[in-house]
Amino acid sequence: MTGPNGSAPTGDVMAQLMERMREQLNRGEELRTRLAGLTGRAESEDGLVRVTCTAEDPAHELHIDPRALRLPAAELAELLGDLLRKARADLQRETGEALRELTGPAGPEALVHDPAAAQAKLAQLNDLVSGPLRESTQMLERLRRQLGV
Repeated sequence: MTGPNGSAPTGDVMAQLMERMREQLNRGEELRTRLAGLTGRAESEDGLVRVTCTAEDPAHELHIDPRALRLPAAELAELLGDLLRKARADLQRETGEALRELTGPAGPEALVHDPAAAQAKLAQLNDLVSGPLRESTQMLERLRRQLGV
């Protein structure tokens, strides 16, 4: 059975459109969830100081062994600053890997320099698109049922 002008059946086109929309929603949600769960880590050579950061919290976890407190204050501050930078770099690397896995080598990871900003933008885009997209999908599904396709 074909649609008007010998084209593909209307139901098939609508079903394909709905399936593509669902796939895009799922991919966007997977990306958002994956980015939200990423962490960056760094540790001092002696293992006495460890830092963990997330996109939302640049110093999510900070572990300082009491023995590290014997360091001069300036040296400890420099070590902490260095570990925080390394943890952020690790988080950026993790973000790039996640984006490459989900979007391929030509994906948007080349534009991501700030994981927190990227995550916020993705959440904003998801909110902006997912509501109307879900409503459209529901409307198309109702239309498909009404047409008996």
